[in-house]
Amino acid sequence: MALGRMKQWREAQRQRAGGMVEIATWVPQRSAKFLKEVFARLGDPSERGDNYRAEVSSWSNRRRVVGTEYVGTSYSAEIDLPFLGPHWHQRPAGGRVMGVHETWIELTPDEASEVSKLCEAAISETLDGWLTKNGMRGTVRDHVGVATDPDFAQSDYQRRSGDSLFRPESDDEFAKNEAEIAQGVAEAAANSRLHHADDQTIVYYPGFWGMPSRCHAIHRRYDDVVLFALVHVKNGGTSPTNIIGELTRRMHKTFYPDVPFSKIQWFDVYRLPWERDQDPHINRVIFEKDGESGSAKALWQPADQLPDDFADDVRRAAQASA
Repeated sequence: MALGRMKQWREAQRQRAGGMVEIATWVPQRSAKFLKEVFARLGDPSERGDNYRAEVSSWSNRRRVVGTEYVGTSYSAEIDLPFLGPHWHQRPAGGRVMGVHETWIELTPDEASEVSKLCEAAISETLDGWLTKNGMRGTVRDHVGVATDPDFAQSDYQRRSGDSLFRPESDDEFAKNEAEIAQGVAEAAANSRLHHADDQTIVYYPGFWGMPSRCHAIHRRYDDVVLFALVHVKNGGTSPTNIIGELTRRMHKTFYPDVPFSKIQWFDVYRLPWERDQDPHINRVIFEKDGESGSAKALWQPADQLPDDFADDVRRAAQASA
């Protein structure tokens, strides 16, 4: 069923300018079947194909084949193929170490061999420690079915104590499981942005690139005027300062839709990391019409004297999130 829909999609794309196109190339006969599968994955129009193409895009920037890549935080290494020399003294053709401070070192065969061994030893030691810590050393766990290597996929590891295999049987089951994994990650991402304490003053809003963000919303109504403070939260995502116009409109609609926007006094409240024991900065945010564009422009200025009860609420919120 899924294959039928894919064929229909491809046919529709062929009718559009800039859609799917057909290419042909000569390949060794002995590798034809394998390469056909590889090309089908590279040409997949879905996100999966995008990922495959991104993975191999660097090939066009190398005159050698990169056999192994070790990627660290500050530095990375590439080890090139082919291996040179007799079987008892083989060395990689070379490689390179790249990283911060504009580092780019092309390696000799001996250096490439040394760097490769160092990286392999570091990775092996790190993974052995991780497996041991989690009680998984010398066991198999596979609940996803990504690997299709015959020697692995067809083996019955469940005969050993500690092994756990519940591999999806079909492509449809695999796709369903992948969707569930993606949903789980999305939910975990959302939960990671929840405030660490049950605080009724916390409000959530979408920040830059859709990141769930939060701040304290402290507000009081005095006759026909509302005082509304947006208090920054440590590690709260996009700060109120950066999206003050959009955020004040959202708060107005949520809390005081019956009050004219002009009757609400807005305050941007923050404390710098090294000011933990000091009073927060409380700035009044005033919106003025831009004469050229006609849009509202935000101006910040130190706040005047505030009512004691409102000021105390603001300070408590700032202290709680310091």
